[in-house]
Amino acid sequence: MAFESFAQQFTALGGRRVFGVPGGGPSLELITQIERGGGSFIATGHEAVAGLMAGAYARQTGTPAACVTIKGPGFMNLAPGLLCNSYEGYPCLSISEAYPPDESSGRRHKWLNHLSVASEFLRGIHGFSEEEGKVAALWQEAAQECPGPVHLELVPHAEKVREMPHAAPTATQVGWQKKITQSTRPVVLAGTLATRAAWREKLVSLNIPVFTTAAAKGAISEHLPHCAGVCTGDGKPSTPEKTLLPKADLLICLGVRSGEMLSPSPQHANTLWFDAPSLHEQRVYPDNVFGSRADSLSDADAIVLFDLLSAKAWGIEETAAAHAQLDHAMDGWDGSPRSAMCLASRQLPEAAHIVDTGNFTVWAEHFLRVEHHLDLTGTPNGRYLGAGLGYSLGTTLARAPKPSVLWIGDGGIRANLAELSLAVDLKLPLLVIVMKDGYFGSIRGRARKLGWSQQPLTLPDHRLLSVAEAMGLATWNAPDVATLDAALKQWQHAGTPPALVEYHLAPDIYVDMTEQLR
Repeated sequence: MAFESFAQQFTALGGRRVFGVPGGGPSLELITQIERGGGSFIATGHEAVAGLMAGAYARQTGTPAACVTIKGPGFMNLAPGLLCNSYEGYPCLSISEAYPPDESSGRRHKWLNHLSVASEFLRGIHGFSEEEGKVAALWQEAAQECPGPVHLELVPHAEKVREMPHAAPTATQVGWQKKITQSTRPVVLAGTLATRAAWREKLVSLNIPVFTTAAAKGAISEHLPHCAGVCTGDGKPSTPEKTLLPKADLLICLGVRSGEMLSPSPQHANTLWFDAPSLHEQRVYPDNVFGSRADSLSDADAIVLFDLLSAKAWGIEETAAAHAQLDHAMDGWDGSPRSAMCLASRQLPEAAHIVDTGNFTVWAEHFLRVEHHLDLTGTPNGRYLGAGLGYSLGTTLARAPKPSVLWIGDGGIRANLAELSLAVDLKLPLLVIVMKDGYFGSIRGRARKLGWSQQPLTLPDHRLLSVAEAMGLATWNAPDVATLDAALKQWQHAGTPPALVEYHLAPDIYVDMTEQLR
């Protein structure tokens, strides 16, 4: 099978990076052609990390990135990375070897029906073709609303194996313009659609409070006075969503999807909910957030909506007071994740931040304030333990020579620790900050309350610094904020080499303080 045309189409679209674990057959042949066309291949230790790197790289660059593997077990190893990309809405192309649909030889080595494994979360599954425009069509399918992974099998099929359906167009609700006109204290809650919609820039000039979901963090600069921060639906009394939203008389949700909210009930008694027209069906989460399908927001509707909102002005002082109240509630702990995150933001203003999952993720939602949505990558929808490391490698590769910081717990770091050798091999400006409390901290709070066993949640000290140093990373031990400050300065002075820092957290205080946030 010849792959010259496919490789030429991939690189012509700006595709430069392919990640994965190849076999000795068609997957290696394809990689060879992509390399000859100007692309490059990076071998990962585990296929799932290849999927995560492809998703993060494609998200950062806006160009195709692919992950490649063999059939059967290789595809199964890749699937968790693709599922995570699907949760978070990160587009990528996944490619695997496969048995042809009319396999008649009787061979069953590494047999697996890929469609049966992944049809619920892939945006599409296709057979191989060298027709002109094939790669562009695959990438368009991956990047359209809602974005996610599209899979290609390296065997020809006469027809598409599976393309995910679009939702039927919905009519815009009657009377929404009147509701906005009559409102005196409206608030906007922007979902991930805002990170891709043409109207995103209009959020900047509003004079009313604007929340985002955790997945849309950075859709509006969090340094603006009307940015109210993150709304999850499960915030505790000190959070802005609980102190500011009750003062509003109308909540306008723009592109807020089911997986983006922890609480499925409306956050306000008076709510308008809009989404993209003819939305590409989201296969991971059932419809919907608030109990009924969102109403269509066309480009023309968006112009009218923002014209109406631009005439409104309220909430700037209230937003500042809400942030101040939350800051005051967290002032009692100098060694908190908030202290570390504020310090890193000041020291590394150009850095991208990647957040794995754990209690520190809740802190990051409120205190790791970013300028742009591409400045933060994570797993807010899937909460996929360990995925942050793969996302950090792909993000750092795309943004270098600017630095990147991975925030990860001493539970999450174990999942893909060996992959940090890629940061050393590629000389990536990546700083890994391990938020060390010795537990699966996000579960421990519930175990303490209910008197359940904490033994399954206790993590032994595996001398992580020694392991990282042996892999070639620079290392620092930071038992407090002062030593973290010194480590950050030394890292910058050294030219931001691949590095790992252990930042120590007081376990009991960590749980107690986090429970004031969510």
